[in-house]
Amino acid sequence: MSLLDICISFITLVLAFNLPSFFKALDRYDKSVLKKLFFFHFVVAITFSFMVANFGGDANLYWSFPKDYPLEDIFDTINRGSVSGIIYLINYFPSKVLELSFLTGNILYATLGYLGFIYFYLVMKRIFPDVRELTQFRILRIPIFPWIWFLPNLHFWSSGIGKDTLLFFSVAMFVYALQSLKTRIVVLVFAISISLAIRPHITLFLLIAFGIGYTLDGQLKAYQKILIFLVLIVSFASIFNYVMDFVKLESFETEVIDKYATKKSSNLNRADTGSGVDISSYPYPLKVFTFLYRPLFFDINGILAVLASFENLVLLILTWKVIRNRPLMGFRKSNYIVKGMIIYFLIGAMTFSLILGNLGIMLRQKNMFYPLFLIFALWVLYRNSLSLTQNNHESPAGN
Repeated sequence: MSLLDICISFITLVLAFNLPSFFKALDRYDKSVLKKLFFFHFVVAITFSFMVANFGGDANLYWSFPKDYPLEDIFDTINRGSVSGIIYLINYFPSKVLELSFLTGNILYATLGYLGFIYFYLVMKRIFPDVRELTQFRILRIPIFPWIWFLPNLHFWSSGIGKDTLLFFSVAMFVYALQSLKTRIVVLVFAISISLAIRPHITLFLLIAFGIGYTLDGQLKAYQKILIFLVLIVSFASIFNYVMDFVKLESFETEVIDKYATKKSSNLNRADTGSGVDISSYPYPLKVFTFLYRPLFFDINGILAVLASFENLVLLILTWKVIRNRPLMGFRKSNYIVKGMIIYFLIGAMTFSLILGNLGIMLRQKNMFYPLFLIFALWVLYRNSLSLTQNNHESPAGN
């Protein structure tokens, strides 16, 4: 590493460590949690950097291409419709001009990922009166909150150079902006711009999910729902053709979608990947389960698969707890943000389960959906607990 690498890495780490101080809504307890999250996140980021540097990965190309090729080649890549060209362009200045190392690049990206976690935490602060009350909910006697935010996969794919970190950041920023739209409209536009450039179909999912969430919100007046619905329709129409062209889908006819899904799952199920799963013969519910909860212990083919299996087991247990705690009641009692979160999660799970046939790619792709499910899960547990407490208080009076 050069002296410039050391200086920028140090400044970035100091800035990242102090990011929670920029948000007045965070109290001492919140900053304590986020401090632990900071250290864990950047340990994972450094691990990611060394693993990819030694064993290969997309991040290597994202950093080396702009360093080795002129700007004209990057624009040619973008003009050919490759999303990778956008990442090359973003990395051109730090990689080519500043000649920063691969490790420094990962530290820069990891800072965006960590800011994404702060945004998700701030979203929770607006949803729950006191996040410390969430520590009462446990899995195997371990508090779900805050430790659910320390799942390794959440950090591994949000701490390195590439599309996954940027998308994780943009989804967190999108939800954060919606909670106070009047003062965060610039933040929302920035979030949409990132997701639209990298994965426009995710932008579409977000607009549909939170548009539905808004229209289902019982606190909104009829004219507000109509206005939001019209905005949703205009937004949907504005990017629909671009999204269809991006995913190379000609129409929404059943036969066309079936052929598209079969082709995509076949392409993502190559034997040389080492983690391919033939999902073509799976019934649809099993495809969804595979996307959400595999690899499990019978899929293990390395140390990373072991960690992923433990993580997916935790998520499976958490899902079961949610199912047992009246999730429909929790959905009805929630605000538009929480409604939008679970709708977005379900849209992603139902769509991506059709086309993904590689467990490694599944781990990366579901990282942009699961944080929203985690918040919804905590809300369901909290709301059901609140209802039970209220019923216990009212019961003596009723007798």
